[in-house]
Amino acid sequence: MDDEVIYRKNRNDLIRYASVLVGPTSAEDVVSTIVLRVLARQHLADLREPRPYLFRAVLNECRTRLDRERNHSTLDNVDGTQSVEQQPEVLAAVLALPVRQKAATYLVYWEGLSVQETARLMGIRPGTVKRYLYLARRVLKGALDAD
Repeated sequence: MDDEVIYRKNRNDLIRYASVLVGPTSAEDVVSTIVLRVLARQHLADLREPRPYLFRAVLNECRTRLDRERNHSTLDNVDGTQSVEQQPEVLAAVLALPVRQKAATYLVYWEGLSVQETARLMGIRPGTVKRYLYLARRVLKGALDAD
């Protein structure tokens, strides 16, 4: 597979993922930054597993940006579903999560990935994903019960 095919195959998923983590206004910029950074050193096709590598890189870039900016971006209907509009309190609670918990929550609950797939994309162990999900559910339950 060449670089263009790899990029086109993963672009939309990476942008959706970045949208959840830093908001839709910065998502394409995050993905472009990552792809250009990788291409400056090597070809995407040279990566052993391009998809998990790119997902981890997006997560790390989002963490860096959030640390730098310390802002809580809003998320405007990432994938066109109505649930975001119908339950803004759920979205607000998810956006308030730490970035790794937010990433695990998005990949498992919105994208429907398994814990193992999520661990692979995030570059962590399945037990760590489970821990992030446990912590996120606890925070979300507390936040939503308070409302």
